[in-house]
Amino acid sequence: MTSEARPGERLRGGPSSSNAPTPKTSRSLARRILDLAGEPSAARQRSRVDALRTFLLLHGATRSWLWLLEAPAGMSTGLLGASAVGLTLAAGLSLPALRSQDGLRLAVAAPRVGALCLLAQLWLTFPLTHNHFFVELYAVVLVALVGDGGGERADSERVVLQSICWLAALVLFHTGFQKLLYGAYWRGELLAFLVGQADRFAILFEPLLSPGDVERLRSHDAMQIGAGPYRVDSLLFRLASNAVWVAEIGLAPLLIHPRTRRMAVAAALLLLLAIQLGAREFGFALLFGGLLLSLLESPWLRRALPFIAALDLLAVLAAGGVLPGADFVRTLNP
Repeated sequence: MTSEARPGERLRGGPSSSNAPTPKTSRSLARRILDLAGEPSAARQRSRVDALRTFLLLHGATRSWLWLLEAPAGMSTGLLGASAVGLTLAAGLSLPALRSQDGLRLAVAAPRVGALCLLAQLWLTFPLTHNHFFVELYAVVLVALVGDGGGERADSERVVLQSICWLAALVLFHTGFQKLLYGAYWRGELLAFLVGQADRFAILFEPLLSPGDVERLRSHDAMQIGAGPYRVDSLLFRLASNAVWVAEIGLAPLLIHPRTRRMAVAAALLLLLAIQLGAREFGFALLFGGLLLSLLESPWLRRALPFIAALDLLAVLAAGGVLPGADFVRTLNP
């Protein structure tokens, strides 16, 4: 007599025995980690991803044209120019999805074209590629994973938004943790060195330092071995120096938790703005600021897109000599 399993039962010793993982128990560790970022609002996740896609491609296109206008000797300007054109076209293809779903398929395909262009730029610049570029590359690759089907697209959009949240948190944590490990922020040595080398840092931190310290730091020759010391007695200066890495590490987990995310995004934007008063890394500030805005359920990134596009256009026109301000754009480290 053969053994026949009833509905809902499993045969003993068969491949579907109780030792086999069920879909519920086989849920991947990666999925559980992503879910710590919470479930995005189903009603808003599509518009959030559409805005993020357009922002990233627009940013990549602008940065590429600025790179092309300042391309160093030996770099293939032909390939760099082709990638700039490709990113510009991809940014244009992403626009229809912001207004309607008619251009959905082209919009979904746009970041895949953008990712290929970024990989070409990575090939051109490696191993001297700056770390900000990798943040951009990772974000575009994530958005390129969005599917064009109904249920598939909804699930992939949720994964993208959760992954971008983790990416932003990891960037903050990494920047803070490396400052902690290097130790150059504990007594303010790095910021003191920057005060001595750049007017913008001297102007920013002058209220926290004595006139004698500023004059001494400015007198050191950074190219001379043994120059220094780059230490100051100002307690406020050392507190400001350590507050940077403490804030970066502390804000990272707050970005992940949905209940603290709005506060963390606002604090991270203020921190980013404060750092840029001295660093003036326009490219990274705009990129990371956009990623932070994309973490909010409210459509702040979508609302900011016209202003971001206007800034990008002005930067490219100034760098190309059409408008004044080329030297200023170069100082912003695009």
